[in-house]
Order: sequence, then structure tokens, then C-alpha cells
Amino acid sequence: MKKPRGLSAVKLSLLSLSCVLLLSCGYGFAPQGEYIDKRIVNIYVAPFVNKTAEAEAENILRNAFIDQIIQSNRFKSAPTLEQADAIINVNILSITTGVLSYRNNILAAEERMSIILEASLREKDSGKTIWSSQNVVGTSDYKLQDNVNPKPARQQALAKLAKDTAENTFNLMMSDF
Repeated sequence: MKKPRGLSAVKLSLLSLSCVLLLSCGYGFAPQGEYIDKRIVNIYVAPFVNKTAEAEAENILRNAFIDQIIQSNRFKSAPTLEQADAIINVNILSITTGVLSYRNNILAAEERMSIILEASLREKDSGKTIWSSQNVVGTSDYKLQDNVNPKPARQQALAKLAKDTAENTFNLMMSDF
């Protein structure tokens, strides 16, 4: 006995409609700063204050923040303070490293780098604080090479830590969390 073709067409249509509804639910994975005034478009990332002994950390982290603004759909990076609607200010309070594991010869095999920041986003004209946090923390684990010079591994870890911390901080700013 043959099955009627009309019934399978209806099932196929319902299945297709279900897939379209599921995929177009409007859920967003990344906050876009909806709570921030729509007039604020250009954000200037002020030079960071580095209160640590880690040379160049302020430049590496500042560039990571600028990259986050460039990647966002909501804002643009302002090259100068005069062109900005809002300003991001960051103080790097500490950067520490700690050993996670050792090799047989008592040399460190793996370390964790941690960073603590104070960060804020404020309107340029009014000076009103849009978002701020006194304690943004980031960590990055990395393996040390077999040689005795850990500097290249630490520089790579600092770059990764800067990128991850900037992304986390920017998401916190955009979600008003």
C-alpha cells in the first residue's frame, strides 16, 4: 500500500518551520552595550597606568582593549580624545606569576600569570561613569620550555592574558555587570 504524498510534505514543512524558528530565536551570545546611551559611538582608550614592574604591560593590554572595541558592532575606536564620546581608563594594579608544577630537576614546568585591574568607562563630556570595577581579575596558565630562559613563554602568556582580560572586561562593561 502506498503512503499519501501530501502528508509527508506537511511533515517536511513543519520540520522546516521548526528549524527556522529555532535558529532565528534572536538570542545573542555577546552583550552589545544596549544600556549605554546610543549617542555614544566613539570610545577612546586612554593610556593605561602600570603600577607593576612588568615592562610594556600597559601597551600590550591597551592594544588588546582597542582590538575589542574594533571587533564590536556597537562602538568604534576613537584615535584621539577629542574624537571620543566616552573614555576607557585602566590601572594595572598587579601582575604576578606562580608555579603550578615542577620538573624532576626542580625547575618550574608550568606557571600561572594573574593580573588585577581597575577599569572604568565614562562619558567624555559629562564625566559620568557608565561602568567601573575596582577588581577585574584575569589568569593565564602556560608551560615553560626546557631551557632556562622563561622570558619568551612569559611574554606569550602576557599577550594571551591581555587579550582574555580585555575581552572579559569589555563584556562586563557591555553587560553592565
